[in-house]
Amino acid sequence: MFIEIFNDLLAEKNINRKQFAEQSGIPYTTVIGWTNLNRLPDYTALIKIADFFQCSIDYLVGRQKYYDYDSSVTTLSKQEQNLIFSYRKLSQKDKDIVQTITIALLKK
Repeated sequence: MFIEIFNDLLAEKNINRKQFAEQSGIPYTTVIGWTNLNRLPDYTALIKIADFFQCSIDYLVGRQKYYDYDSSVTTLSKQEQNLIFSYRKLSQKDKDIVQTITIALLKK
């Protein structure tokens, strides 16, 4: 569960594992251990990952369906949260299609 969520977050931020390691301060070899060897991050790494992606640890480990958004910055409706959750499950090809359709709808 963690690795799927982690990979989705990387894709959403449009960065690769090496870039994540450099930007987060977590050693690249540690990141590779999670992604290639199915190891789980320890609690200090989970905190760094959550801080980096601005989400909760519960979200990272699959105990929570949605990000913990800071309501003082943004308040998302349940419909918006469901849309984001569904979007994250799409393949990159399907995400590109959604983006194209969204842009076309906004031009109307």
